[in-house]
Amino acid sequence: MIVHDLGAESVARMTPVDLTTAEGEPPSPIGYFDFHGCTCGVGSFSGRPPWELHIAGDELLHILAGESELTVLEPGGPVTRRLVAGDLVVVPQGCWHRNDAPNGVTMLFMTPTEANRHSFGDPRQEGGD
Repeated sequence: MIVHDLGAESVARMTPVDLTTAEGEPPSPIGYFDFHGCTCGVGSFSGRPPWELHIAGDELLHILAGESELTVLEPGGPVTRRLVAGDLVVVPQGCWHRNDAPNGVTMLFMTPTEANRHSFGDPRQEGGD
């Protein structure tokens, strides 16, 4: 059994990585673990990571602290929601999406391990690679 402390005090001690100066994907403060075909961990960052697409399944995000604006490119067009601490969202399989957290966010994620794509530009314009 593995127990990770994600209480308010522990989360408050996690320093968000500034994505504008990051040279790669920031590490998870609790490390990574596998759960039913998903890679799980905690992302703590400020800024805007690239667009993501998960072909093998849905992605689960649970906001632990801070806030983020999540944009999902749904079949009917882009949908943007402000997410705050306590929110839990399921990003549908096959939908490009990205977070924008200018003031910082810390989130638990469960992301399908296989068949993922990323795009630093708008995937609708660039083909998404």
